[in-house]
Amino acid sequence: MNTPTYKITAIAVGSTLVPAAEVFWMTKLHGWEPLTFWAFLIEGAGRRALLNTGFPADISRLREHWTTWCKSATGEDGHDPVVEPNQQIDRALAERGVSPGEITDVFATPLTAYATGGMNRFPKARLNLSHRGWVDFNAPNPAIPQLPRDIVFPPEVLDYLVMKAPECVSLLPDETSEPLPGWQAWFCGAHHRSSMCFVIPTKAGRVALTDAIFHYRNYEESIPLGLSESIEEHHLLYARLRSACDLVLPLYDPQIAQRHPSLVIG
Repeated sequence: MNTPTYKITAIAVGSTLVPAAEVFWMTKLHGWEPLTFWAFLIEGAGRRALLNTGFPADISRLREHWTTWCKSATGEDGHDPVVEPNQQIDRALAERGVSPGEITDVFATPLTAYATGGMNRFPKARLNLSHRGWVDFNAPNPAIPQLPRDIVFPPEVLDYLVMKAPECVSLLPDETSEPLPGWQAWFCGAHHRSSMCFVIPTKAGRVALTDAIFHYRNYEESIPLGLSESIEEHHLLYARLRSACDLVLPLYDPQIAQRHPSLVIG
């Protein structure tokens, strides 16, 4: 049986500047690095999937959380999220001729508001979350610091997942699974307890997508994130990807637009 191939379209859904130490562990401790937040429309095998759904309509709470932390950590102003009107996920998809009702599958990694912020906008989609991340959110270890709950899921999104459409929620196991034909998905950790890796077959080869890699340099030079919950898991992920995929797409690197000017892969 032939493995299906997919077309991946990168969609910018926001941007910010972050302290370099957040991106590169013990490698660049000063200065700032740009992040572009990407969502990915993935089409093939009769499916129209979306990896990450961008920011919530109201980003004021996330802005407060990020900028307050940045000021306390660096003494400087920064980490301010910027979301243009056409970067809201429904508008961004509409510009590509896709309506929310045409999305069949939604994936979010990690479980944080810049990835989960639009999960309540897809009425016909199966909503795929890390099992470990979902358990960690609902039954956190009290000894381990947690993100504020509304920074993980905006209240309207959590209400949708728990009260309005719980039957649409599918939890992905830690072990390698095949959530769509030909895909590989597994818990990789490193960045968060909800961080997943997805390897998707395309005409350009096997493409890996994970929030545990911010910039190409992280993977190409084997540099863990500064914002990391496990350095070991970063190195294990990099080693696995060297044999598991042909191409990596970092979820936050502006260079995707330079390396793939059409923003279409495969």
